[in-house]
Amino acid sequence: MDALQFAIARFLAAKALQKSRTTYQQVGEAVGWSHPTGRGLGRNLEVILHELADRGLPPLTTILVKKGERHPAEDAMTYIRGVLGAIDIEAAQQEVFAFDWASVPDLAPTADTLPDGRQAWLTSFWGFDPASWGCIGFADEARRTRYLSNSKPGTLVATYVTKGKGPENMRGKVVGVLEISHEIGHAREFISGDRWAEKELDPDSRGKWLFAVKATRAWRIIPEDWRQVEDLFPQAYGSSHPEFIGASGVPLPTEEAAKLYELDVYEVPVYGQTNPVDPTIQTLESALSPSRAVRPASQPYWVGETDGPKHLYILRLAGDIAAYLGRGIDELEDKHIIKVGFSKSPQARRDQIQSAYPRGAFNWEVFKPSPQPDTAPYANADIAIAGEDAMKKRLVDDGAEVLGGEFFLADDGLIYRTWAAGNNAAKAAQESN
Repeated sequence: MDALQFAIARFLAAKALQKSRTTYQQVGEAVGWSHPTGRGLGRNLEVILHELADRGLPPLTTILVKKGERHPAEDAMTYIRGVLGAIDIEAAQQEVFAFDWASVPDLAPTADTLPDGRQAWLTSFWGFDPASWGCIGFADEARRTRYLSNSKPGTLVATYVTKGKGPENMRGKVVGVLEISHEIGHAREFISGDRWAEKELDPDSRGKWLFAVKATRAWRIIPEDWRQVEDLFPQAYGSSHPEFIGASGVPLPTEEAAKLYELDVYEVPVYGQTNPVDPTIQTLESALSPSRAVRPASQPYWVGETDGPKHLYILRLAGDIAAYLGRGIDELEDKHIIKVGFSKSPQARRDQIQSAYPRGAFNWEVFKPSPQPDTAPYANADIAIAGEDAMKKRLVDDGAEVLGGEFFLADDGLIYRTWAAGNNAAKAAQESN
């Protein structure tokens, strides 16, 4: 095996020691592969599989699956059967998990990739806004003490929005993750003044959740990865009554914690914390890696994300744009302020841009794609860049007003032509790639 193949095998071995399946995206991010969805990895995986079989070692590649799946896809199984025959895939995975990979010197994960003992818990709340609510709260000292006794500093707490209260599009879904310290205090110490006042004015929340534990970091899950809590974490959610989960929290079993690490997230500010946040859209596992790298900014407004499948998008600013631009209504008839770009999550990109604006009458919305397809249509950033460049060129060539960076003022007809131009260019780039 070459250096890349050994790196892949060691990553898989580290996952096996955690008794955790892993995804192509996680492998891609870990080894710096240009296509995290797995395109082109097959040859390397086949070499690894042959090497393991020749050495009489369990088939590590059987724990590599598509996101949300338990077993390898059928095309991967074709390669696996070609080497191992008609195997029982579940039994093969359990053999991989049971083996002591630390005993194989050239495949043993290095110390910094071994499991760090970080725990994961599940709780619920009425929303997810760490920038103003930087803690988890308990109804009494006994519940807080129970959590502290059964957790460690740095525990990750996945949050789902309660099914009876909260934004309707979030209800029942896992939407964010908090990193929780063991620093305790009264809740008002970790909540912004305006949010505290709002909480205490509401009869439903007044005087509640006062026994707090401070959050140190937070990540918002991209909307495309929001899932119902009972589907994502069936064992943890089914272990207790929802009211108990919200009041006290419950640990996530190892296999369900692994699902949490697969989700795409981006870091968001936590009230009271001054450390810089990394807005890169990436898996939670990659976000927690101490060696993660972020490309330098090259645009006036920039946030990064790992490579992989992309959507083109057009965002549109909703509100009185005449007032926003300080111009007369007549000269802006049928015109809109838009932003063009690409991302693995147009909705997350919208949220990131919106977060830079004070709360008010102006809100960004995803205008295109509409409806958004379940899977991103373009394989990687290079292809999407061709589409973005074509959108910008069409806007400039057809007389849109450039408002700076990727922001433009354009009429309805030009916006639709721009969208068509971008997708045509991206499709052509993908076909020629």
